[in-house]
Amino acid sequence: MLNTEIRSEVSVGQLKSARRGPWPAIRWIHRRRPLLTAILVLAAPLHSLLTGTVPADLLGPRLSAPVLLSWMLIGFGASIRLWGSGNLRKNQEITRTGVYVLVRHPLYTGSLSLFLAYFLTVGSPGFGLLLFVALVGFVYYPTMLGEEEYLTLKFPAQFSRYRPPPRLLPDLRKIPEALRTDQFQLEAARRNLGFRSFSFLLFLPLFLRALGWLQLRAPF
Repeated sequence: MLNTEIRSEVSVGQLKSARRGPWPAIRWIHRRRPLLTAILVLAAPLHSLLTGTVPADLLGPRLSAPVLLSWMLIGFGASIRLWGSGNLRKNQEITRTGVYVLVRHPLYTGSLSLFLAYFLTVGSPGFGLLLFVALVGFVYYPTMLGEEEYLTLKFPAQFSRYRPPPRLLPDLRKIPEALRTDQFQLEAARRNLGFRSFSFLLFLPLFLRALGWLQLRAPF
């Protein structure tokens, strides 16, 4: 790859500042994704406490369909984030190997899978789904557009040849190609925080137990 194919951060910033339309609002959301996500995430247990909705028990002996679905979402989300993190070459290229053959934003696919498990189990599944739709539509979708804008401006030559897969839902027909092109590296996965997602396997069940305990002692 030639260095002339990669624009400097200063050039990218100048090109961004010249773009109008919805892009300033998209970048505003992109920069504030952690805060906006935290607001929606905290809304779920607050609603559960105020309405008295009992959270699911992922550690209980009864393996119901919602509990099984939640464990599957957690396992899928953590695994796809790990695979994506191990292939990601951040700020070096447009990654097109491994899981990036299946889906354009595998890290976000994994994160949203974890969030869906969270929203379905913290309290009312219906209210949780509303929060999840808001998270996808008003936070993560603009964030993905913002990242795609950056890649377009940072790697113009690569992007002109790029045939992107679906944004969030993996194209399972391309699994053989994903396995054939995979360039997973443990160091890249560590650097891109891929292993951190597996802490959710412990965090969510314990958080739900703590929330249920708090409900029993809440004064409202």
